[in-house]
Amino acid sequence: MSVSLLPITIVPVKMFQENQFRIQISHSLVHYWNIDLQMPHLLQIGKHTIQITIEGANITKDELGFSEPLLQECCLPIEDLHFVASYSRKDLTITAGPIIGLMTDFNDNGEEPEFRSIHSFCEELHEVVSNMGGFFYVFHFRDFIAGNLQGYCLQDRKWIKSPVPLPSVIYNRIHSRILEASTSFQSFKNSLIKFNIPVFNDRFLSKKEVHNLLFSEDHMQPYLPDTAIANEQTIKDMLARHRLLFLKPIHGSQGRNIIRLSLNGEEIITELSTGNGKENTITFKNYTRFVQWFQQYQRKSIFLAQQAIPLQTFKNRQLDFRVLCHKNFQDIWKATSAVARISAEQQFVSNIARGGEIMKPLRIFSMLSDQKTAVQQLALLKELAVETATIISQKCEGLVGELGIDIGLDTNGKLWIIEVNSKPSKNFEDKEKRVRPSAKALIEYATALSFIQKGGLQHAFIRNHDIEQTE
Repeated sequence: MSVSLLPITIVPVKMFQENQFRIQISHSLVHYWNIDLQMPHLLQIGKHTIQITIEGANITKDELGFSEPLLQECCLPIEDLHFVASYSRKDLTITAGPIIGLMTDFNDNGEEPEFRSIHSFCEELHEVVSNMGGFFYVFHFRDFIAGNLQGYCLQDRKWIKSPVPLPSVIYNRIHSRILEASTSFQSFKNSLIKFNIPVFNDRFLSKKEVHNLLFSEDHMQPYLPDTAIANEQTIKDMLARHRLLFLKPIHGSQGRNIIRLSLNGEEIITELSTGNGKENTITFKNYTRFVQWFQQYQRKSIFLAQQAIPLQTFKNRQLDFRVLCHKNFQDIWKATSAVARISAEQQFVSNIARGGEIMKPLRIFSMLSDQKTAVQQLALLKELAVETATIISQKCEGLVGELGIDIGLDTNGKLWIIEVNSKPSKNFEDKEKRVRPSAKALIEYATALSFIQKGGLQHAFIRNHDIEQTE
């Protein structure tokens, strides 16, 4: 389906009848959209629909003149605003947007809110929306009350809280799994159904769920390490098969509480990634002693036992790759960026949050092989990541528009899928660029969802001279 999106500027104007919701449109745009000025129309901004009257005017062709009461009704600031718009003659509706709400949890007790690890990324998203057209804000779901919402908008480099229009799409970046599972959040999600607001990446994915989704596809099984729910018997059996395992909490993140388990005769050697930059090593004389120790962790979380793949290292440090994938406006997955992640010294996890560093994948591949092979390996890395993202988004419930895929390269040159993250960190991307590719990709997908919620969207941006040519 194709939707024509026209860049427009909403301009506040004084009108003779200020008590009415009126819009002024240039005569050329009235002609281009084939608007019947005698008919009442609807204006849709975000999820707010208002009945309006349209009048032709001698104004700039890409401008829409809004009365101040109309801007206030839309919860928009009284200033020039850049949007994209579409017109449906069938529904007599002008749709302007996108209105994009990023939902997260944050501390707003100070002068300005602190969006934690995505604070600078929110500023990037604001910049992309400002350049492409639309309205962007950050909000906490607790500020949604009786169908009204307050959010933070960036104004003069400061995040200011004010009433905002209900979004046409929500990007979920809640940091806390506990909060996301809370009754209050589930109640908020249910209220969105009434307003028909799409939410993408609406939940964390567990390691167990990701493994099961991928393992259900035969052609993906060769890329998956041997994996099972960790219990006394499965750990014992897998240690006998592989002699080296990882035990991972299924809801874990940032490399916390991952246990590397190795068999040395009768002894069990455990190395625990604590999350504070250190790893604790404990040796148990036998398997029974280990099981007694491990029970303290099992009481807190379900763990996966996973075969430890002999991955390539870089300067004796652990190495893997993070590929960030996004859906585009055609509903097709693309690899947006890729980095090599190198662990800190004496660490067996490569997470940047644990003190690791990043490099360009092609540089790493070139150091490990010749240039031709390196180029092929990078292409295969991205292809595997895109296939992984495609399968997960097709098989799991809800809209998924962004995934971080962690992939390892073993000593034989084979690729392995290590993990998939639905709330990937923004701290590993190339920060040389002012606006990272992921910011542009997210806004493109959010714009698609704003103007059509089912299936892909092939949207065409109409330029000003196209309007002129129709006159």
